[in-house]
Amino acid sequence: MAKGGFKVMDSDIHVDEPHDLWDRYLEPRFKDRAPRFAAIDGSHMNGWQFEGKVFPAFFDRPERRRLGRVRREKARARHLATGRYKDPAEDLPGDDPHAMLKAMDREGIDLAIVFRTRGAHLIALDGLEPGLSAAMCRAFNNWLSEFCATDRARLKPAAILPLHDPKLAVEEAQRSVRELGAVAVVLSNHPVNGRAWYDPAYEPLWAEAERLGVPVAFHGIQMAYQEHLGRRFMDNFVMAHAVAHPLEQMMALGSLLTGGVFERFPRLKAAFLEGSCSWVPWWLWTLDERVEKFGDDERFHLTMRPSEYAARHFYFGIVRDPVALQMRDLLPAHRLMWGSDFPHSVTSFPRSGEWLETIFAGVPEELRRCILIENPCRFFGLDAGCPITPTPA
Repeated sequence: MAKGGFKVMDSDIHVDEPHDLWDRYLEPRFKDRAPRFAAIDGSHMNGWQFEGKVFPAFFDRPERRRLGRVRREKARARHLATGRYKDPAEDLPGDDPHAMLKAMDREGIDLAIVFRTRGAHLIALDGLEPGLSAAMCRAFNNWLSEFCATDRARLKPAAILPLHDPKLAVEEAQRSVRELGAVAVVLSNHPVNGRAWYDPAYEPLWAEAERLGVPVAFHGIQMAYQEHLGRRFMDNFVMAHAVAHPLEQMMALGSLLTGGVFERFPRLKAAFLEGSCSWVPWWLWTLDERVEKFGDDERFHLTMRPSEYAARHFYFGIVRDPVALQMRDLLPAHRLMWGSDFPHSVTSFPRSGEWLETIFAGVPEELRRCILIENPCRFFGLDAGCPITPTPA
């Protein structure tokens, strides 16, 4: 299991939600509004349909469906070249916990933090009724808890929250951590209902995360029916995807740091996942300079520079970012974590082990250990020394 004599944690693995998840798990009073997976009008494709919208977002537009097809074809060609589809039995799905554990065994991964896929897309809808948003999150979190129960030592759930109403988000955070075993709560990178992350409406959520001792993980999606940079590039998926994660993360990070969130909540921990992090040194320098020159000291009381708050409170995830390790002396390397992004199209599966050897070439073993097991264990509050064995087939 262990790589190089130490364990490996995947800080960003994903499920692929089954088509009947919300039919089975949504509470009775919302059953008639459950998302459906069905044919998209005017096309030969299926998609999720919820509250009058098609998901992935805007897939009722021909140009978006065309780009979706290009993405799938490119991913398949790339994965065929690395051996992913040589044996159909080895094309392991994300809706089966046994398949996920098998993929982890194959890649030498000891334990993983398990994140949503479509669960985030379906609630990424401004104006969504808060009660329905909360019910959607409860249904998903209940299903995910059962998914991870297959091997709770190796699969750790990350709960989604109904951010349309921060009070309901607090309730779901409490339930997910205390009753379902969630080790993190997941937030979007982009705004929900137009609120900045320093908005006072979120203060109860930050306070509750501190009380629960649970970290918040910011993890974006590539498009949304919300204020989202990807919407500028409906006809260019390369740009839509390239800006969706890192640039949205830069704005969210800046919002939290310059808005004084960590001054008011000094025990809060946060991470940004799947957005790479080569941009971090320049962005923190920029925020430091802008606060020095333009900071609104009356509204946002800061006692440190943004970069100093970041060094205390933030972790950053890498999936495929060799530049980050090449410039590790400029980064908070003691705050980096690796994630495979399995089973999504950007994953290196089934060659993640080889990819790790490539990007870690020349990296000291101590830093490897930090990134692959010690840093994520510290962030998610897990014991790096606990014994872990492969799950029996």
